[in-house]
Amino acid sequence: MAIPLRPSIVVLLLFTLVSFVTGMTALVVTAQADPDRQTRAGNVETAREVLESKVHFGEEAARNVSGAQRVARNFDVLGHVDFGRRDTNADVFVHDGFAYVGTWGSPCSARGVKITDVSDPRKPRFIGTLAHRTGTSAEDVVVRSVSTDAFTGDLLAVGIQRCGGSPGLDEQLFGAQFWDVTQPRHPVKLGVINMTDGGGGVHELDLVQRGGNVYALLATPFSEWFDPQQDGEFRIIDVTNPGRPRQVGQWGAAEHGFSPGPLFGQGSFGSYFDHSVRASADGMRAYVSYWDLGVLTLDISDVTQPRLVSRTRFPPSADGDAHSVSIYRSGDRKFLLQNDEDFDPRSPVELRSGGRQVGFGSESPFAPALWSQPEHKVSGRVIRAAWQGCFSGAYPAGTEGSIVVVKTLFSFLGDPSFEPRCSQGTQERAAKRAGALAVLHDFRSPDTSPQWFSVDQVSIPVVFAEPRDAAALAKAGQGTLRAGRPSWGFMRIFDAATGRQVAKFDAVPNVHTLPSPDGAWSIHNNEVVGDHSYVSWYSNGIVALDLSPLQAADPSDPEKVGQFIPPGDPRVWGVAVRGGLVYASDMNSGLWILRPTGPAAP
Repeated sequence: MAIPLRPSIVVLLLFTLVSFVTGMTALVVTAQADPDRQTRAGNVETAREVLESKVHFGEEAARNVSGAQRVARNFDVLGHVDFGRRDTNADVFVHDGFAYVGTWGSPCSARGVKITDVSDPRKPRFIGTLAHRTGTSAEDVVVRSVSTDAFTGDLLAVGIQRCGGSPGLDEQLFGAQFWDVTQPRHPVKLGVINMTDGGGGVHELDLVQRGGNVYALLATPFSEWFDPQQDGEFRIIDVTNPGRPRQVGQWGAAEHGFSPGPLFGQGSFGSYFDHSVRASADGMRAYVSYWDLGVLTLDISDVTQPRLVSRTRFPPSADGDAHSVSIYRSGDRKFLLQNDEDFDPRSPVELRSGGRQVGFGSESPFAPALWSQPEHKVSGRVIRAAWQGCFSGAYPAGTEGSIVVVKTLFSFLGDPSFEPRCSQGTQERAAKRAGALAVLHDFRSPDTSPQWFSVDQVSIPVVFAEPRDAAALAKAGQGTLRAGRPSWGFMRIFDAATGRQVAKFDAVPNVHTLPSPDGAWSIHNNEVVGDHSYVSWYSNGIVALDLSPLQAADPSDPEKVGQFIPPGDPRVWGVAVRGGLVYASDMNSGLWILRPTGPAAP
């Protein structure tokens, strides 16, 4: 299953995951290719350009909200720690009077996990770091009190990922570290397990004790495709003796027939990969956020043989992007609160002909949005270009004012049979010169579902579609490209027993706005306490939700009951709730300690 690929390309793909998915990368390397040059599928520089463009788009989509004023509705601010650098704060976990804040990879500061004494929430004190390894980020951290024959105390697990493109990192290994933080001022490193070779590592994780055993549940994105070990992207590690962690189980989407390649999925970043994992309270189930596959519920009662029980599903009109999940119980019912992290507000495009739906496509972010067109659509005659539409003579008479279908070949991994005659930008400019109303790419690839892989600007709408759907419109001769409702990521709520979506929450500013004001308007994480959920929502800060509407026989949407937005350039990554207080990690401004009040109080 593993695909041989140069380490530099693997690293860039994983940067795409970390940077595009979070939408805040500082790796702003834009392809500077001649727009009319021939594309060579499989060429290393072409692959670099593809990945760098995805990274750059994520950064542009989440530009700073400079000078924002602090907002505190039904929240009192008790304390704040500024860790002294920008764009380095990742997730937060709070345990026994100490907060542990991870470090993101842009810039690549390698600060590891920052430890703060929050025993007096009005006077928090930064006391030190752990897991600070050059060339890595340490984004996700979990601490549990455990007791086994081998270790009793407070055990910290942190995911270690490659950070930076230095060739010296190509031969290194990345995975997870385990620390004794029973005395947080004097942490002791106990053990390490390395999961990936040369690139990647552990993105998110959880830690759970079950009887006399302790297990770490790890998400290792894209490792099933690019790591020589060829294990699945969900790993189960026995850390009963944290000084000698060992893998005991794994599960992968490709292995089980769900994924034909690393970049198949739906929407503008179509992909199936394990982004996050969460254990049930009893440790018998794992809730694995697998991006466009949804949240997978795995039975891990036998840790050596994880078994798929159910999964959530997206409608074809959605962009996908299941990032993380939390659990809410109401009586005998259990709900999955799924956070869809989406940094491209354009939604899948509906392809229609003769009054019926033919299929869906995805838009290029470097072309005019269909949503901005009259009635959010373009309609007209549909014609097909010859010779992959690379030059003016490939367009027949009558092209002016028509939707043009162009055959587009693309191979991310270098299959020579999918080498195109010209670049996608060349196709689009030739169609524009011929007077086309819009371009519909008949997208053919062994490596990816239809989605953008060109940063070339064009002044007419551009859509990528499956060959069968593009052919149906071309055969009909008339068609419509209709924009879906714009959407950044929001919360979808599923009945855990049936897998059916029963509610949602998207009632915060700019989630459905296009064009959007500068900022990152996607949801990120949420934590549930009683009948409340506290959500980290990047530029929307922390949002408090009342979940009691889910208790009805016919559940309805949660209600917003409070909000906190840090000042400056808010990008709230993490949220933790302990002892009635909410701890929020902001990428720019550090750790905030909040007391929810009134209807926002748990």
